[in-house]
Amino acid sequence: MMAFLEKYSKVIDVLEKIIRVILIILLAGIVLIMFMQTVLRYGFNAALPWCEELALYMCLYCVLLGLSIAVRKDSHLQVDILLKFYSPRIKALMTAITSIIAIVVMIFFIRYALSLMKIATGVSPTLPITMWQVYLAFPIGCTLVILFSLENIIKNFIMFKHNGQLPGKEEKV
Repeated sequence: MMAFLEKYSKVIDVLEKIIRVILIILLAGIVLIMFMQTVLRYGFNAALPWCEELALYMCLYCVLLGLSIAVRKDSHLQVDILLKFYSPRIKALMTAITSIIAIVVMIFFIRYALSLMKIATGVSPTLPITMWQVYLAFPIGCTLVILFSLENIIKNFIMFKHNGQLPGKEEKV
């Protein structure tokens, strides 16, 4: 199982690097678009109608792509006060169980997003894109959360079996 985790983690590492590059491009685009909009609006009194909408859609993709990285790094918002009182073994088990619950929630969210995309026939008010392209961020982000959560589940079940430690890894002091 440990060999599978190592191979899966390498694939997920590549995926995470790709997502990070996309996030850098999206965030840089948001900053440039909003800077341009500010200069045009307050400097030349001639705002462009599409800037704010595009920045909003880019921000949506940033949030949903960034969520997957936060899940992988276990740096998302969570109430972890109870985990501090448990042994490393029980903590690993509880983390795996919460990741399974998160996957179930993401599956329902994907199903809802796909059904919403089917009926989303509208066009963006100022951009030449359809709303289903905007809503596509939800299934993409949720799928990435599922892929990254699977790594977390496997790792934590291995840690549960090995008294809270990954085999071959030194304990952090």
